[in-house]
Amino acid sequence: MPFNSYPYIAFIVVVVIGFRLIEIGRGRGRRLFLLAASYVFYAWWRADFLLLLIGSTAVNYGLGGAIVRRVAAGRSGRGLVTAGLIFNLGLIGIFKYAGLFAGTADDLFGLTLPIPHLFLPLAISFFTFEQISYLVDAGAGKAPRYSLLDYALFVGYFPHLIAGPIVRHNDLIPQFRRGRAPWERGEDISLGITLFSMGLAKKALIADNLAPYADRIFSAAQQGTHLGLGDAWLGTLFFGFQIYFDFSAYTDMALGSSCLFGIRLPFNFNSPYKAVSAIEFWRRWHISLSTFLRDYLYFSLGGNRLGKTRRYLNLMATMLLGGLWHGANWTFMIWGGLHGFYLVVNHAYRDWAARAGWKTPARYARAAHAGSVLLTFMAVTLAWVVFRARDLVAAASVFGGLVGQGRSHIVTVSPLALAALAALFALVWFAPNSMEMTWKYRPALPPGTDTGLGDPGRLAWRPTPAQAVAYGVLSIAAVLALSNLSPFIYFQF
Repeated sequence: MPFNSYPYIAFIVVVVIGFRLIEIGRGRGRRLFLLAASYVFYAWWRADFLLLLIGSTAVNYGLGGAIVRRVAAGRSGRGLVTAGLIFNLGLIGIFKYAGLFAGTADDLFGLTLPIPHLFLPLAISFFTFEQISYLVDAGAGKAPRYSLLDYALFVGYFPHLIAGPIVRHNDLIPQFRRGRAPWERGEDISLGITLFSMGLAKKALIADNLAPYADRIFSAAQQGTHLGLGDAWLGTLFFGFQIYFDFSAYTDMALGSSCLFGIRLPFNFNSPYKAVSAIEFWRRWHISLSTFLRDYLYFSLGGNRLGKTRRYLNLMATMLLGGLWHGANWTFMIWGGLHGFYLVVNHAYRDWAARAGWKTPARYARAAHAGSVLLTFMAVTLAWVVFRARDLVAAASVFGGLVGQGRSHIVTVSPLALAALAALFALVWFAPNSMEMTWKYRPALPPGTDTGLGDPGRLAWRPTPAQAVAYGVLSIAAVLALSNLSPFIYFQF
């Protein structure tokens, strides 16, 4: 039931009405209702995978409770944490990577291992990572024992279930029991509808209209076409903007859906194409994922505590595994490796500049800032080629086209295409983002570091009749465009 679909719009309306009617009563009924709605949402596509979600929840809840009891008794829970990691990573390995590893082994060693063809359960990467974080926190004495209802709702809560944000137990579970004053409920509804409308418009009016052009060019590369200069650059840039608006849209719709219930999800997207470095990019793009990788993988490997060489190796390992998390294809791992390389270069440059005492002269500061943004954008966009390509042959075709090696003319570089690109650059570089426009009303949980959100001025959202009409018109336009329904890119992970 994708967020950008008529069934979901009908579903969320019914669930919000039901929740508001139950909200007047006891908190337990409210939580039971949300859990039931979440399970209906998850089972909409394939009901049998609901058993996997419930089974995973039950096993991790049992392990978590046992770990909490051992730690409270002064004993180590490390063995149970390890067992939990084996269970959770094994679950992902079976469903997500068994085919990749078997096929790779066959190719490398001439084996004839059977290639399993399993349906990938929706959200398995997300709800598994969230439960791993709970087990690790429990082993460190940082997590209490929750009720089964609270824990199951934490795992299955539908606004974040399919593609995040990746939520920590201590961020979400306390909110399930928190009541809202009548005036807060009205504000929650207004804010939730606004964020959902923003996201729906980004998805239906921007991302989905870029997708056919990017798909056509990358499909041609997959079929062996030697892309021309114009095709390669249009395909690369269009996909770079498609995934930007697609994920930004999903994030807004997830946060908006949750706001309707008075529950805030983590801050997860903050104009990443405005980043001046690879380091800053990962503080702005999929913030909950990068934070998870930092806290539970990078720090576990030693972080920056074991010297610079080890720090760089830890960065590369973290990003390689973070890339592979995105999908069962080695291209994702290479994409992660590219970003790991960017981070290593970025940190090495910062270390050198600090030792040399080098700073950009004040009179060149604005030009240096613009150049840094452009350089970071180009590095990220080139890495998207590997992310989007089905294999390295297709990626090589696109890269060859970017330097003028091919002669195809699949998409015409027309004035309309150039105008569209100019408008897209203006939106991502100069327009305020949804969090900036609504931050006064706390649309998301604040991150651990400064958000760096700018002042949107007159574009700031306020719950006024005029803005209600404006966003209502935007919603109608987006809903009418849903005939071009396409799934969110991050749904496949």
